[in-house]
Amino acid sequence: MRWSMKAVSLALLAVAAALAACGKRGPQYDVNLLKNSSFEKIASDGIPDGWTLEPFRGDENQSEVQYGVDGDIHIDGQNAWYFRGDPGTRRWYMLSQEVPVAEGCTHIQIQGWIQTDGTRMGGDQFMQANYLLTFYDEKHQRFHAERIADQRTPFRHGTNPWMEENQQYRLPPGTRFVKVSCVLGANGQVWFDKVSLSVPTPIDWETSTTKNFVFHWLPGHPMPEGAPQAQQQIFDYISSRLDLKSNLVIGYYFYPDTATIRQMLDIQSYQQVNWENVEIHSINGNDNHEIVHLMTDKIGRPPQAIAEGTVYWLQEEWNGKSIDDCMRELAARRSIPMLASLFDTPVFASADPNITMPAAASFVGFLVKRWGPGNLISLYTALDGARDFETVGPAFEKIYGLPMPKIEDAWHAALLAELGSPAGAR
Repeated sequence: MRWSMKAVSLALLAVAAALAACGKRGPQYDVNLLKNSSFEKIASDGIPDGWTLEPFRGDENQSEVQYGVDGDIHIDGQNAWYFRGDPGTRRWYMLSQEVPVAEGCTHIQIQGWIQTDGTRMGGDQFMQANYLLTFYDEKHQRFHAERIADQRTPFRHGTNPWMEENQQYRLPPGTRFVKVSCVLGANGQVWFDKVSLSVPTPIDWETSTTKNFVFHWLPGHPMPEGAPQAQQQIFDYISSRLDLKSNLVIGYYFYPDTATIRQMLDIQSYQQVNWENVEIHSINGNDNHEIVHLMTDKIGRPPQAIAEGTVYWLQEEWNGKSIDDCMRELAARRSIPMLASLFDTPVFASADPNITMPAAASFVGFLVKRWGPGNLISLYTALDGARDFETVGPAFEKIYGLPMPKIEDAWHAALLAELGSPAGAR
């Protein structure tokens, strides 16, 4: 066969594009890096070409998740991939594909369709019916070897029609390989189809810095005048109240309006917090809530009563009323909750926040006033991952040297002295 110069040129351009897309010569933006992304080509072992089936959780002798290609339910082409688990399933797999990314890439975007039927987490199962992303450096070393994944899309719970995930994540500096995985870790069935992993076109943010922040805004839409300085003052105030010496640097991304942030981040809210990358994305020029959580996140993740109680103790109010006034009203109604309910995560989450939030703030304030902010920070570490009253008690006794009933009695005695009315029956 004889090739024309035009044909040769087109072939070279195609090779160059392919190399760029897989990270050989710099990134090609907004191009799907995955092969066989709709699972149309199937190998002889039943696994889609370009993909691998890998163990996710569980032991070899345990009941395995069912999996395979579904030719009847799909949203693109002729196939979709599915996993199906039941209450006895304990051995899970993930369908994965790894691609190289160019040096200097800062973000990755995962898009893909998911349909679920009755997905729910049973005992000894996992909140997984989603896409996972895992990052590797040039030596193929994990950045967070202790984790199942570096980033993950939300768990799709229950029965849902085909829905598209579209999430963008920051890459750790030095990332050269990214693995995308489809996974189920719970009861029910999940289908995956039309998966895309791409390097999004970079945004030319304008920036400024303070000691603990790198601020970003879109050209032509600067932050409100004085907002960066005010945000640093908020950080310093929190540090002072908590006696917390922090070298944390937070990325603060300011968006001009709700429509812009929702379009750019594919969210339904006005704000998003990225815990792994320590970022706040918001239409507000300042934040005095999520910043508290970001400042304490690496110290420990305690039950919500401590985490939210710390925020509202620092703010000194709830819904426009001082914490003291809120507690007077609760005491008069004999509605101050017991610590056992404050530290039961499901109960706390479903209870009236007009009761639980000021009570939690009052309790945190009592702990700081009686034992100092340093012990509160130590409590964050001791309570890391605790989600029920049985696990909370030993942590409190370790930090404060008293059992929970004694601490609760001391709190109520302090309320009586400060408010002039009994804390009373709960």
